[in-house]
Amino acid sequence: MPGTILTELEKTGLDVGIEKLATLSDGEQIPNPKPIQKSEKKVKRAQRDLSRKKKGSKNRDKARQRLAKIHERIRHQRQDYLHKIASYLVWKYGKIVAEDLQIQNMLKNHHLAKSIADAGWGYLFTMLSYKAESVGREFIRVIAHGSSQECSQCGAIVKKDLAERVHRCPHCGLVLDRDHNAAKVLEKRAS
Repeated sequence: MPGTILTELEKTGLDVGIEKLATLSDGEQIPNPKPIQKSEKKVKRAQRDLSRKKKGSKNRDKARQRLAKIHERIRHQRQDYLHKIASYLVWKYGKIVAEDLQIQNMLKNHHLAKSIADAGWGYLFTMLSYKAESVGREFIRVIAHGSSQECSQCGAIVKKDLAERVHRCPHCGLVLDRDHNAAKVLEKRAS
């Protein structure tokens, strides 16, 4: 799209997740390809082969290189996918509003760390930032605290645990997917 005239584009809220990589405030959901999960059998087999080799042997070195190649392929798959998603979002929206997450702190949760790292949220945010800046768009990070608890329509706080995936507001009657509601709240916070 180089050479095209940029017009005033709409803005969107971006709520990242594990099951879906991202949910936008217009309801669009971007799937999470989960490259580590898909290659887990290959990684385990290569690690097992490596552990069975004698230290210092040429066969161990070959096994180590095979394992490194598998990890490199996973990294490249993730990077390629995130580059495509970031480019798509930057060209579609003039202003992207995302959560200002403390990803390093979230990785300390041993139950979610592997899934969060596999999703590549930090890498996605970095790419959105520099791609938006290079084409004159805005990428804003806002405080994430309470975005999934707040109702996007009336602003009431509706407490729910992480397993509850649907937002139901008893005050205004709004029923939405939890992530879609959070993306709308994030979009409002940037106004």
